[in-house]
Parts: sequence; C-alpha cells; structure tokens
Amino acid sequence: MKKQTKRTVLWSILAIVAVLVIVLAVFLADLSAFPGNIKETGYQNQVVTSGVKSTFHDGVIYRYPGIVPMMEVAGDYYEMGLQYGVLLRPEILNGMDSMTKILKWNADEMGVPYPALVGLIKYQARQMAAGLPQKYQDEMKGVSNGSGVPYDTVISCCLFYDIGMGMGCTGVLMRGSDGSIIQGRNNDTAAFGGEELAKMTVVVRYKAKGANVVTHMDQPFYMGVETGYSDKGLTFGEETLYVKKPDPNGFSLPYLIRIVMEEASTLDQIYPYFDKYHTIGAYGCVWGDIDAGRGAVVQLTPTAWVKNELKDSLLWNFNRLYDQELAKQQVASVNVSNSNIDREAVASTYPQKPVYTIDDVVKFVRAQIGPDGTDYSWCGTKRPVCNWAASQMMIFDTKSDGFYMAVGPYYAARQNIYHFYNDFSKQPELFMPAVPIEPVIEKAAQIENRLVNKEEKLKAFIDLAQQYKDDANVQFLVAYKAFKLSKLDIFTEYAEKAYDMDPANSEYQMYAGIAAYQKKDLEKAVGLLDGVTARYPEQDLIRLTVLEKASTAKDPQKAAQYTAQKQAVLDKYGAESYYNSAILPLINALDKDK
Repeated sequence: MKKQTKRTVLWSILAIVAVLVIVLAVFLADLSAFPGNIKETGYQNQVVTSGVKSTFHDGVIYRYPGIVPMMEVAGDYYEMGLQYGVLLRPEILNGMDSMTKILKWNADEMGVPYPALVGLIKYQARQMAAGLPQKYQDEMKGVSNGSGVPYDTVISCCLFYDIGMGMGCTGVLMRGSDGSIIQGRNNDTAAFGGEELAKMTVVVRYKAKGANVVTHMDQPFYMGVETGYSDKGLTFGEETLYVKKPDPNGFSLPYLIRIVMEEASTLDQIYPYFDKYHTIGAYGCVWGDIDAGRGAVVQLTPTAWVKNELKDSLLWNFNRLYDQELAKQQVASVNVSNSNIDREAVASTYPQKPVYTIDDVVKFVRAQIGPDGTDYSWCGTKRPVCNWAASQMMIFDTKSDGFYMAVGPYYAARQNIYHFYNDFSKQPELFMPAVPIEPVIEKAAQIENRLVNKEEKLKAFIDLAQQYKDDANVQFLVAYKAFKLSKLDIFTEYAEKAYDMDPANSEYQMYAGIAAYQKKDLEKAVGLLDGVTARYPEQDLIRLTVLEKASTAKDPQKAAQYTAQKQAVLDKYGAESYYNSAILPLINALDKDK
C-alpha cells in the first residue's frame, strides 16, 4: 500500500530549505520551536462544567464517554475563536503532542532537519494567514488567547493542510428516495499522521453573526472545513489531488469552503466562488445540496475547475483528476499509482440501483471486495475503498437529523457507526455495529499507522510474518517493503516464500520474477515476468525494465521490444522524470553485486 507523494508548496521547496538551513538559522530562530511556549490563560476558571457539558461565554462543549467532543461557538469571529481555544484546550494540548510527533516523523521521512521544517511551515503559514479575510485572522487570535498556544503555532495548524498534508480519500453521492441526496465519505488521514492524527477528531459548529451555521468534523485547530455541512442544507467532503504546479499565492482550500458554506445556500451559488478564488493546490470537492436533491463533484486546480453534477443515481470520486484537460496537470506518481485504480475497481462492483439507502452508502464506504472476488484489504499492494489509512467515515442524509460518523485509527467505516444529532445535547446513538477485522490484517494496519521509519516498519512486518508463517500475503508485504528499501536478501527470501505459497497470485509471481533476476537466474526471471500482467502502470514499468535488463545479453531483439513497451508507458503517463528518480534506482540496486 503505497503512500502518495505529497506535492504541495512545502514539498516543492524543501530541498532548497535544506541547503539554506544554516544561512537561515538566525532568521528562523523564533519560528523553529513547535509548539512553542504554551501559557496559562486564566480562562479555565470561567468554564462551568456539569456532567458531560461545559460552557464558556456563549460556547458549549459536550464530552460523552466514547464519543468525539462536540462543540458550538457563537458570536463575532474573535469571540468564537476565544470560546474554541478555552473549551477545547485539553484536546488542543493533546493535539500539540501529536502534531509534534507527526512533524518529527515527516521530517525524518523527507530527510529534512526538523527545525528547518517547522520554521518553513510557520513562515508559510504567516504568508497564508495574511491573505485570509480579517475575520478569520481575528478568530485565530482568539484561539491563541483562549488556549495559550502561540499564534504562529495556531495558524500553522489551521493552515497545515494547504502547506503540506496529503491524504487519500473517498467521496460518493447517491440518490435516495423521493429525489433525496445521500453523501458518504472516507477520510484517509492516517497516511499522513498515522495513529496520532486518527485520534484527534472533534465536531465543531460555528454560529457566526450574520452567517450560515456551519458544522464540521476535523482535527483541533482545523477551523476551515474539510468535511461538514451548513444549516442551509449544503454538505461537503474533500479529496486530495496532486498537481505539478501548485500556486503558492493561491487561497486556502479549507477556508474557501468555510467562506462558501457561511455565505452560499444552494449548489448554484457555490460555483462563482471557484472563479473568484484560485486555490493553492488541487482538490476533489464533493457537494450535496440536500434540500434541493442535487449534488456535484467539482475538480479544482490552481488554474481551472470543472463540475460534474449527479445525473443518475450514483457518482463517486477518488484522488485523481477525471477531466482530460485538467488531468494534464496531475503529477506522474498519481498517473501511474495503484490506489485510485484499485478503489475504482472495487467501486465498479457496486450494484446499480435507481434508489439507495443509508445502508447502501455504508456498504460502499466499507467496500473491500474487487471484481474478481478478492479481498483487496489483504491481497498484495491492493487498496480497497475502506483501507488501513481511513480514520474517519461520515454520511449526510436529507431525511436524517444530523449525520452519521465512525472514527478509528484504521478501517474507520468498519468501526462502530454513530448517529450524531443536530442537537448536541442529545447523546449520539449506535447506528450500526463494527465489522470484525481479521487479526493479521488488524496487526498489519497497526504497523502501517506507527510513526516510525521504514526500516522499523519492515522489522515489524518480518516479526508479523514469523507469527503468521502460513499467510502468503504477510510474506509478500515483507518482500514488497524490503524491495522499496533495497534490502535485497530479505526481499528475495520473502518474495519466493509468498510465490511458493500462492503461485496463482500474479503480483506474487511478478516479485518472484524480480527476485530471480536479483539472484541472476535470468531465464526464470523472464519466464515469470513475461507471463504476468501488471496491475497498474508503475508496476508495469518495473516489470518491463527488469525484462529489458534480463534479456539484453541473450535476446537483444526481445530486449528492444520491452524497451519500446516501457517507453510507451512513460510517454502515455508523462512519467519519465518520476521513473528516473523513483523507480529506476530500485531496479538498478538489484544489479549491485554484478
């Protein structure tokens, strides 16, 4: 299961920052501490708590056992921020610990000095915050004053999605009875923040003076909207997309959505905002106008946007640009990846019906079985709709009071699903119980969600393979992760184990062929690789390159055919640069003993 490459403003200039870190050390000295000096504010003495309910000024928060916090804030924007900071302070402080771990892990993953990463995040956040309407800047100041967390840290967390987050999510619209709309969403946050981000969900409702009431479900400090709804019947969910050229001067997507929700009341009123505001990156925006029985997917890039309104009874959206013109902006790593292709394959099996129910939406966001009947949650690198990275699941329904949500560190839609009511004083009720997850799959998900380096994860998977010696897939996962790290002795051993256990699995066969090439058994390598079909373009590039190398000496004509096939894939997906930087070094490493 491959974590998608983060392609935002932050990542595009990290290499420059690494070079300049010494020169910038003095300049960044006040920026590089995270979270910084957290102060006691004295406001906590004004919080009145009775059972699960706590109040401060016009704000109120409910903390039911086993349920994520639910909070309402009201007034002008500074006052709402103050209430937010005061009432949510315990979750904010816990969130600061989690964010520190996440940032240190990301710095390690990217090979960037942690102080430089934090300094750049804070620097960029200042620039972005300065471009927001003043009311949102006032709100952030209120949060800082209410929580005691430094303003630089507050704005960095508020805008971190725009600076550097990358996630893989699912959005779906279904036609309900009597023309109603049902919207479902999986939020796959774990690929960015693992077990830490997954435990940070809060539900927040803004009652700003003169604006629509907006409710959203995000992490503490996310005061834009990534998932939410308004009292005008608009619902929203977002999928991260990746473009070659983000716009560093663009507008924050979560705050743009909050502006839209606070000001617009219908689907038609949404569209002009995308002409007025140009965003930083690219986003798949799934909208429901549940009162009007309409819905749409908007593909949004820094330069253009297109809409695709729900015309039939089912419309889904994964993490890719569907429009042919906009797709030209998409990064090559997404063009050749497996995760979108796999989820599309699983979604294609969903029954076509004229009318759907909430139960149908649950089945969609929980889906894991592919067209061939294979469980995509435990079959090589396949990635189902409900996967190890999914930490939130939400459903909005025209005919329901409130919304439905499940949270968990992984496979969120397969956890307990609760019905949350619009009246937060009413305790959420269990709507649908959790679906059991096989122990080996759950243990693998736990490993995937740890904020440790790739070598430590590999070791954990080796231990898991020793525990489940008869499970072919865990043997394969060891081989796959070892291949990505060029740990070749481990790779060949476990690739052969997986294939010996299940030779009918084409992906196991492919990596067994690569292992044969690494062991210089070229005839076996060609036999295995030439007789298998790659599941997705990146895998085909690996297969064809190894075939090309294995055939060069004995059959130059055949090698030339593999070269031509490989080039055709590179040309089709615009992946030459990505291939040279990310794929070819892994294959060249196989030759290190030659």
